[in-house]
Amino acid sequence: MAGTESNQGARIGKYAIKQGATGSLDNDFPMLRYADVLMMKAEALLRTGRADEAALLVTEVRQRAFLATDPSKAVVTGAELLQGSSYQYGIQNEDGTVTGTGGDDIEFGRFLDELGWEFAAEAHRRQDIIRFGVFQTKSWFNHSPHPQADSRTLFPIPNDEMNKNPKLTQNPGYND
Repeated sequence: MAGTESNQGARIGKYAIKQGATGSLDNDFPMLRYADVLMMKAEALLRTGRADEAALLVTEVRQRAFLATDPSKAVVTGAELLQGSSYQYGIQNEDGTVTGTGGDDIEFGRFLDELGWEFAAEAHRRQDIIRFGVFQTKSWFNHSPHPQADSRTLFPIPNDEMNKNPKLTQNPGYND
């Protein structure tokens, strides 16, 4: 909902929460899943012109979520993966409307959508949107591209590390 505070509303409960758990959860966090491997291969196939082969792998990943309830939703085609994103990129206004450019111009945008759906709350999104060129060009929620967005695809090297090794040079855009 637009205009809510960070401590309001529903939280993501992607994995089962232990019964009787308090605020200090000890849930595991996935670093790599089999779905990661399948989606990495699918992206490589898609980017090398083998969209139909990529779609078979994406369908395999989607089956986990849809096979039992609606198997038709598990199927994605190569032609669909070649489409732009269905996400409405832009700045979200206080009333919840979005002012922006949309995502239909993103190459392999539908595949980027698939990554977002499958890996929600798994710390993948920043790297995915950098790889697809979205970080540097699009807005979402209340984020606009930084004027130096290209240099922000890399993090700065911490000063302590720079001081330890005089051969290091700071990543571009952080010497300002």
